[in-house]
Amino acid sequence: MTVNITVHGGAGVIGGNKILLEADNTTISFDFGINYNLWSQYFEEYLKPRSSRGLVDLFEIGLLPPLKGIYRSELEPSWEDVWSRLRSKIRDVHIDAVLLSHAHLDHSGHISFLDSDIPIVCSLTTAFLAKAIQDSSRGDFEKEVCYAMPREEQERLVTSRDWKKYPSLQRQFCFADSISLTPEARSFWQTQTGARQMSCNWPTIISKVGNLSIRCFPVDHSIYGATAFAVETSQGWVVYTGDLRMHGKMGYKTRQFAHEAAKLHPSILLCEGTNIDTEDDSTTEEDVMQNAFRKVKEANGKLVIADFGPRNLERLLTFRAIASECQRKLAILLKDAYLLQSLHLIMPEIPDPIEDDTLTIYEEIKSWLSWERDLLARYKNQGKTVQPEDIRHNEGSYILCLSFWDVNELIDIKPSKGGIYIYSSSEAFSEEQRFDVKRLRQWIHHFGFLPIGVPNTETGKVAEEEQGFHSSGHASASELLEIIETIGAKLVIPIHTEHPELFLAKVGTGTRVHTPKIGQTISI
Repeated sequence: MTVNITVHGGAGVIGGNKILLEADNTTISFDFGINYNLWSQYFEEYLKPRSSRGLVDLFEIGLLPPLKGIYRSELEPSWEDVWSRLRSKIRDVHIDAVLLSHAHLDHSGHISFLDSDIPIVCSLTTAFLAKAIQDSSRGDFEKEVCYAMPREEQERLVTSRDWKKYPSLQRQFCFADSISLTPEARSFWQTQTGARQMSCNWPTIISKVGNLSIRCFPVDHSIYGATAFAVETSQGWVVYTGDLRMHGKMGYKTRQFAHEAAKLHPSILLCEGTNIDTEDDSTTEEDVMQNAFRKVKEANGKLVIADFGPRNLERLLTFRAIASECQRKLAILLKDAYLLQSLHLIMPEIPDPIEDDTLTIYEEIKSWLSWERDLLARYKNQGKTVQPEDIRHNEGSYILCLSFWDVNELIDIKPSKGGIYIYSSSEAFSEEQRFDVKRLRQWIHHFGFLPIGVPNTETGKVAEEEQGFHSSGHASASELLEIIETIGAKLVIPIHTEHPELFLAKVGTGTRVHTPKIGQTISI
């Protein structure tokens, strides 16, 4: 039978993966994420898709593919309206499952709009992270990945249903491995933060979707739980990398995946290529630790700010190790503590903030939601919180985890001049990100901090002498080529890259490369 692959997101762009595989009377989607590149061309913090109009705004902009039959019925606009506005070909599709590679929203976010009956296949870690991220996010209908808030249409407006009468509906998650959860982990999965009750779907074990056998492989990325997939079709195995790298602390997992995938002799490899156009960056997570450790030691008696991605718990634990070695406390925000606490339930090696001697929770001065107040009170009763004045009076005893979005907390802390601000995140790729960096530098200058690793506001690049404080979550060009060569698929389809044409130039002549186009079906 023919195998059809249609890239509805992730072609010629980094992120937003929505890749439909149709084979043997079965249809799956590799990821279903948010295309932030396109999203930011039309929306921003104060101009967002209108939840009261369901999916109308997203279809108008092209953020969602016009696939009839896969979305939540209460959010769907009139399909005649979609046709008249977009002149797009509306297809009737039934998706048997989404294979979710990891919990970053550019891969998972638009699962929020899918029919709740569509199973989500992922790792246990990804499922727990997805729930913890949604639990700790303020209400946003683009972040209902794990459970859906009940809504209804009334007089052309989509509104939330009475929280006292209608529980949230948890999606059906499926894991490839057997699971054995503690009572505490089961309780976490079955409840949500806030007052609304949740109708729980207990996860199931799965090795097959419809007529397709699937295999899951853990890989290394900048978020825990990342997974690559292989799907067996009548035309051979189709392998999907998701996002991955080989230079992180768990790079060996990516190598194991490549070797195991090679044994399948796959016909098709859908391969991410975020860094295919860049010179190889040899910075590893160990390099980040050593470089940051050196700078923290130099900041004797002064406050250190560590700025890194909000869900990069590996980086958080890197700074925890540095803080412990330097006899400092690592002060984290409540939302970070919640992620750690949630993952600790299934990964004992992840520290529980309540029990860990190095971690403390920074008390922001803000209006807390009721569940946040309860959680903060629990930490406070255990003596695990620190207030702005505590840091002000003993700056040299803390590394404070903040980002650009939290930097105005320094107004309450009132730190002395001479502290250091370690920017341990990716460079500023877009014009909007460069504007944010410009604002960040203003704050850093205002409080007299020494910026380390902060990108240049004009180029978005980090000065050569300040490199080595961030390790990319994506494979370098040479790592990508090693993965492709090792797996040895007959056909490579580059996704999650702005430069798919470079695959044609760099991949060996013995391998075919097909550059995908949005919405165009590749038939095998």
